[in-house]
Parts: sequence; structure tokens; C-alpha cells
Amino acid sequence: MVFDAVTLGLFMASAVRLAAPILLASLGELASERAGVLNIGLEGIMLLAAFGAVFGLQASAMPAVGVLAGTAFGMAAAAALAVAVAVLRADQIVVGIGFNILALGSTSLLRELFLDPAFQVPSLRGLSVYRLPYLSEIPIVGRALFSQSPILYAGVVIAVLLWLTIRYTRIGLVVRAVGEGAGAADAAGISVTAVRFGAMLFTGLLAGVAGAYLTLVASGGIFVDNITAGRGYLAVAVVIFGRWNPILVMVASVLFGCADALQYQGQAIGLSISPPLLLMSPFLLALVAWVLLGKSKAGPSEIGIPFLRGQK
Repeated sequence: MVFDAVTLGLFMASAVRLAAPILLASLGELASERAGVLNIGLEGIMLLAAFGAVFGLQASAMPAVGVLAGTAFGMAAAAALAVAVAVLRADQIVVGIGFNILALGSTSLLRELFLDPAFQVPSLRGLSVYRLPYLSEIPIVGRALFSQSPILYAGVVIAVLLWLTIRYTRIGLVVRAVGEGAGAADAAGISVTAVRFGAMLFTGLLAGVAGAYLTLVASGGIFVDNITAGRGYLAVAVVIFGRWNPILVMVASVLFGCADALQYQGQAIGLSISPPLLLMSPFLLALVAWVLLGKSKAGPSEIGIPFLRGQK
């Protein structure tokens, strides 16, 4: 195995870069789950946002507009899901899976109808890389931590702010109360529907940015069918690995980013593991997380349970 400073630095930079969309999406998912909604439709939200970002880019030739368009698509998709889950109290898992299938087919159709395959993508460097002076020159970790997309830096700030909000503010207390006991929260005068709707919109906002990152930063402004490739499901697993704590979720995202990076860097560092097995590694971690969810009582008590007034 080759693990000199240069190779290790490249591997870490790749892992952090690949962790960015998972981090953003999982922070949004954490808000929904804290409010008691298991948002399986996260994969579909990211996929629609990824299309929206490229659509916005092609319509304006401005990367920033692409990010805004992706965010808008993400929030619109999340609002549609919230109507079904928070307002109409449909089964969260069934609706989420159906939404993902619908998003997969609809984005393929939208790509054919509205995207120009010959579009000349403008420079996306302002979105893809920002080197922090001096810090980015630190050996091994400098490139990984201080030479990344501004969107990734924003994700780190959001993780800290979300942790502070959940732990120390009234909004965080209300969201936790709804997730831990919707009936008790309703009796105390809190609108469970409004809280869950708002949490899902926040999920759509961050998943929208994550989708935009996938197309505008990771793929150079190109949208292909199923570009998310299961990252929405991985983000749900990351929330479980992170024990519903934004800071731990950030650490778990990097762990999944490392597993993802092994697909590309495994041969470079001399790993004698079959490439198909490396390809599976993030999803094996996700499977472990789902098993932990079934055995653990650490998550919000009413996660995945629709709120029906008068029922326990």
C-alpha cells in the first residue's frame, strides 16, 4: 500500500469533496427526522434539484443562478412531499419510495425536453474551488480542508449553527418536542403540521444545494440520468450514524466520503481489494446504519409515525 504525503493528501481531498453533497443533504434530513419525519424522498429531492441547477445554468449562463434554481427545485419538491406526509398524513416510507421513482423518471423526461446537450458550460471555478490563503498550503490536510468549494465551507457553518439551534434555542426545543411526542406537543399548543412542514422545507433547501453541488461542482455543469446514484439514501444513513447530532453527522459524512473515495483512489494507494467491493463500501455502511436504526432507541421517539390527533 502506498501512503506517502502526496497520495494521502489527494485521498483526503477527494474524500472531503465527495462528502460535501452527503453532508448538506444529511443536515437537512436531520431537521426532518428531529421533527418526526423519516424523509425517504431525499433521493428524489436531490435529483430534481440537480436537474434544476443545470436548467438554471443553461437559462442564465450564471453559476449562482444555477445554485438558486437547484435550491428552488429542491424546496418545491420538499413542499410537495410535505403536503402528502405532514398535511395528509400519508405513510412516510411508501410516499418517499414512490416519490423517488417518480423523480427518476421525470428528470429523464425533463432532460430530454429542456436541456441542451451542446450547451457550452461557463467557468464554474468560483463555485468549485476557493483556496484559503496560507492554510491551503499545510501539508496533507491543507488541500483537503482549505482548498474546497465555498458550498462545502457553508455546509460546515450550517452544521455548527444547526447544532446550536437544536440544543439552545426555542425553535430547536419545539422541533425536538414534536419529534419526541407529537401528541404532547399538540396539547401544549404547538402546530405539529406546521413544524413538520417547515422542517421538510429546510430539508428541501439543503438537499437542493446538495443537488446543485453534484451537477455544478462535482460534474462540471452536466446533468445525467440518476446522477445522485443513491446519495440521498446514504444521507439518511449518515443521520443515523451521526446519532441525530449535526457535528457527528459532519464526521459521519467524511467517513462515507472516504468510502466513496476508495472507488477512485483505491488503486492509486495500492489497495488489493476488488473494485466492485470498493464500489459497494458506502452502501454496506448504509446497511449497517439501517440495522442500527432498527435496534437503537437513540432516535426521535416518533420518527416515521404520522401524527393523528387523538391517537397515541
